[in-house]
Amino acid sequence: MLKKFINVKFSLLEEFFPYFYVVIENYNIEGIEELFDEIIVCFQIDNWNDKIKFELLSALRKYIPEVKIISEEIIEDRNWNEEIEQNTPIIKINDKIGIAPQWKIEQLDTEIKIIINPKMSFGTGQHSTTKLVCLLLAKNVHSGDFWIDAGTGTGVLAILAKKLGASKVYAFDYGEWSVLNARENFMLNDIDGEYIIEQQDIFEINLPSCDGIVANMFLNILEKTIDKFHSALKERRGHLILSGILKYDKDYLIGKYCQNYFEHIETLEEDEWVAIHLRAK
Repeated sequence: MLKKFINVKFSLLEEFFPYFYVVIENYNIEGIEELFDEIIVCFQIDNWNDKIKFELLSALRKYIPEVKIISEEIIEDRNWNEEIEQNTPIIKINDKIGIAPQWKIEQLDTEIKIIINPKMSFGTGQHSTTKLVCLLLAKNVHSGDFWIDAGTGTGVLAILAKKLGASKVYAFDYGEWSVLNARENFMLNDIDGEYIIEQQDIFEINLPSCDGIVANMFLNILEKTIDKFHSALKERRGHLILSGILKYDKDYLIGKYCQNYFEHIETLEEDEWVAIHLRAK
């Protein structure tokens, strides 16, 4: 017999997607799809009922008060793997850098090819913030550098830093699922040399001295980590690349970082998102 599934569509702002993933990884789901300010989660019909709905929404609203379910669509079984393979795009950041799933990697004509298979971690290359940070990394990672990827998600930015010549990277994320996914992607990309990927809380970790930090995170986190980032970067006058920020908040955040500890180098924009390059004083 064919299985029945249900697609549950959630409404929430994109900047809260990582919080959503931290919660949803505790549930038995079949797949997930990102849209603009919406996420569709697929459950087997037997794994979705009013009790689960209430528990899930209650858990989500601890982090995302405005989240809500806007539709529930029952669907019949079909070849999900084939649909994923057909619908997952190739991302060409520029002529040098491209991101693709494993089954499309040979279609990339870029010098640097990064394999990222779609899973429940942020950073497949489709989002503007990932693209913008990749462009800034390409300008600022040098051979022999040590870079930190704070909130690594899929690990794509740490992988790119290694492929750009960094001799060492340290990547961490709060979510267990992201850490497992990042480790898998490092292996898929045959990353060698020195690297560490682990589960850590940004507010508890002591960061080592390094040449650069990339942090694609929320504004409310980034405005509280100025001292922590500066402490790790000041010895080498290192680079700091921040993203996950809407363009409406860029002046506020740049102002906070540049009050005492950093100088502003460059800001890139795409759609409503920005990536900011700073340097430690």
